[in-house]
Amino acid sequence: MADSAASDRLFLTRQASGRLLYKLYFLIFLTGIISLLYYRLTNLLTTNHTYLWLVITLAELWFGATWLFQQGFRWAPTFHTTYPEKLPGSGGLPPVDVLVCTADADREPPALVANTLLSLMAYDYDVNKLAYYISDDGGSDLTFHAVYQASKFARHWLPFCRKYKVEIPAPQVYFSPENAVAAGSGSRSFKQEYDVVKAKFEKMQQSIEKAGRMKKVPEETRKEHKGFGDWDSPVNPRNHQTILEVLLRGNGEDKDVEGNPMPLLVYVSREKQTGVPHHYKGGALNALNRVSSVMSNAPLVLNVDCDMHSNNSQSLLHAVCFFMDPKESHRIGYVQFPQSFGGITENDLYGNGVKRIYEIEFFGTNAHNGPMYAGTGSVHRRESLNGRKYDPNVPIKLEDKSVKGSRDWDVLESKAKALTGCKYEEGKPWGKDMGLMYGCAVEDVFTGLVFHSRGWKSVFCSPERKAYLGLAPPNTNDTLIQHKRWSTGLLEVFLSDYCPWTHGVGRLKLGQIMCYSFYTLWALWCLPMLVYAFVPPLALAKGISLFPEVSNPWFKVFAFLGIASHVFSLGELMWAKGTMKSWWNETRMWMMKGTSSYLFSVTVIILKTLGISEPGFEITSKVIDEEALKRYKREMMEFAVPSPMFIPPVTLSLLNASCFLKALVTFVKTGLGGVDLLLLQLVISGYVTIISLPLYEAMFLRKDKGRMPTSITVYSIGLVMAILFLSSFFM
Repeated sequence: MADSAASDRLFLTRQASGRLLYKLYFLIFLTGIISLLYYRLTNLLTTNHTYLWLVITLAELWFGATWLFQQGFRWAPTFHTTYPEKLPGSGGLPPVDVLVCTADADREPPALVANTLLSLMAYDYDVNKLAYYISDDGGSDLTFHAVYQASKFARHWLPFCRKYKVEIPAPQVYFSPENAVAAGSGSRSFKQEYDVVKAKFEKMQQSIEKAGRMKKVPEETRKEHKGFGDWDSPVNPRNHQTILEVLLRGNGEDKDVEGNPMPLLVYVSREKQTGVPHHYKGGALNALNRVSSVMSNAPLVLNVDCDMHSNNSQSLLHAVCFFMDPKESHRIGYVQFPQSFGGITENDLYGNGVKRIYEIEFFGTNAHNGPMYAGTGSVHRRESLNGRKYDPNVPIKLEDKSVKGSRDWDVLESKAKALTGCKYEEGKPWGKDMGLMYGCAVEDVFTGLVFHSRGWKSVFCSPERKAYLGLAPPNTNDTLIQHKRWSTGLLEVFLSDYCPWTHGVGRLKLGQIMCYSFYTLWALWCLPMLVYAFVPPLALAKGISLFPEVSNPWFKVFAFLGIASHVFSLGELMWAKGTMKSWWNETRMWMMKGTSSYLFSVTVIILKTLGISEPGFEITSKVIDEEALKRYKREMMEFAVPSPMFIPPVTLSLLNASCFLKALVTFVKTGLGGVDLLLLQLVISGYVTIISLPLYEAMFLRKDKGRMPTSITVYSIGLVMAILFLSSFFM
């Protein structure tokens, strides 16, 4: 019977090996942390610099606490294997509504949106059970034009993908020079059809790019679809009526070039009014949720960002395995795929490949009711998305209540428009008890936390072939801004009514609380990092020792913790197929984010608490010029703009370098007798100095446009001089 039950399962679970060895490491490292804190506390009152000792002790206490939170990920990494070949035929698969969001035609080019949409439309799934909805919060006719052009090209692209089982469903990638294998393989008939479809794709691209350059849709194109009439008068992105157009009618009413049915495709730009909150991406997805519930109402809902194209045509089949599993499907609220990125340099210059999160840490969440909701690449049960709580005593089935049969599209459009008015949600539970949650900049993590607290389980699904590939920020400033937004929103979640330390108790597993605590307190990394970046180098310059001397047995505890943490971090990344240089780059960016992004996040939250300002929603640009792209491929850090985000890390890198050099000069003059007493501080400042070499190069050696702006360099040098001057009064 057991074998029979196992054979019916659509996914199986296994835990990572080597857990006993890891738990031994955990006990040794934990003993080291406790020993370090014991040393600090027992020597606190005997030192001549009590306030410095106290500050650095508090920093080390927080480092220890965050390491402890991390153990939620490390304790029991768990992997799922899906069996899509066991799924019923296409007639037995559940319908899926696909929601895609874009917000700014300048920062998110329309050609990018069209490519993502086409990649999603090429899923290996019954086309009659798919419906696509795209939200354009920018209300741009250029984006509508791109979606319209994509709807025309899809009539050729979809049958081509089905016929030749295309594994790279994004046409921009499939037809790129880097994918020359596709063009040079296959039969003569394949090559002929390949050339025809490629020519049509290039024509589509040229049309979209031409409209983008002109900032206007050609008149002959505007006459092809009534939807362009919505832009006969100028549309203000922040103040306009709802624009909703059906571009492809589902249920077989519109067909591809081979006579096969096309999926439903709907463009939506919800109503905006100045002064009426629209809740950014969360509001856009909730509007699409309501529109889709009227026009198709599939039991499953996939949402994808416009810059995350599909890279695996079977992704939906992998997700459906969890929702149709005979044993555990009833508990699963959503399936989360990893965020992966194309165009990352060989050594991941900015650490934007987020390997540590999606290829290490998220596997650990599978042991604690699943990962947080990452905002894209997520397949939701519509019931859980609409506020239903999980009740183990009430059987839950994946019921198909989707809209079927012929439809009156004019009536459906009218009903859907009524659901996207800017005041529709007033007095309704949207954003509180239904849909995505409002109130912070990371509506995704907030929403996942609420779902988990309602009893739902999530699963992290990572197929061998990456499900989605996105665009990571290609420069330093956008990377820091992105992490500022993330960490600000995460801290807002911690400070909300759904704080994992209060609301989570009794509702979440202990491991889940630890994982959510680690991420929601990301911003507070800035506090111990700033202490370690300021205090040890300034004390070093003054000859003040804050660590045990080399001959002291306690020195070994500090040395062990420092070396072991770095070796473990490197080993983890190498296991995730990273490189030593990518680990070095990741470490540098971690330090820069800690002293910049996270510092600004804490400042934003303080200002919000005082009622001075509210955090905004910043969209990182997906556009990069050719010269900057060349520098990026050569792994040269891009600064270029005089961003205030650069000032803290640049100032601290210069401070550590000056203190390090001053100490070396002192040792040369007075002999090496003092090195024994100050070695650990010398190592810390030297470490920061060496890892900051790309910053010094950008400040003093580079002449290209990506160098550090002179104003930032001058300002930072002035701050270093002021800090050194003021420190003479306090140390």
